[in-house]
Amino acid sequence: MAGWRRHFKEDFLIVVAGEDHPVTKTGDDIICIPSERVPEKEGQYRQHLDYVSCFKKVREAFPRSKGFVFVADDCYPVNDFDLTDVKFLKQEGSDITYEITSTNAWRRDAAKTKALLVKEGYPTRNFTTHVPQWYEWDKLEALWKKYKMDEESYVMEDLYFNIYYPTRVPLQLNIDFENLKCGVYRSNPRVEYIERAFREKLWITNSPDGWVPVLDRMLNDYYFGAGAQV
Repeated sequence: MAGWRRHFKEDFLIVVAGEDHPVTKTGDDIICIPSERVPEKEGQYRQHLDYVSCFKKVREAFPRSKGFVFVADDCYPVNDFDLTDVKFLKQEGSDITYEITSTNAWRRDAAKTKALLVKEGYPTRNFTTHVPQWYEWDKLEALWKKYKMDEESYVMEDLYFNIYYPTRVPLQLNIDFENLKCGVYRSNPRVEYIERAFREKLWITNSPDGWVPVLDRMLNDYYFGAGAQV
């Protein structure tokens, strides 16, 4: 939240969908829309079904909005950006490479999503970047309806951007060659990459393995330490 408040150079409202948290009481720029987690469903990835449930409640609360920025809780803005930076397409890779037999439920969903895209004749690029993404409500709702996404779990971003922008050439994210994202995915991260990201990139992200004490400390010092920007 501190990163968005400091670095997102647009008028905005932060909407937290799901469980409430004390941070949602810290200003007029943030609200919570309560949403209980959906029940487990055999053969489906619960989190993807829950996304649809949460988003539908947000849509009901803002029926006149045309679109929204979606971002996960593991993405931290560290330099100034605006909607232009959010809206242009970025891909994690040119293909979804996971297997339907994976022991990881998210990876199985990714493989299932790829199979659907192949069946429908669309590209299979990997848009799971964990950086902020812009969605238009009408397009997203059409996907929910067509593919029954409140019952059948898919990777939302891979369906959305491959189906609606099949001929566009996204920017390929690469930690060494672009100035957008520093992903921390290992328990022993290269600290010099994180240090450089505070100077040269827009967002730092992490995986569960990458949420380590050194990253926690560096982010805390950046946002709230004695030398933090106001």
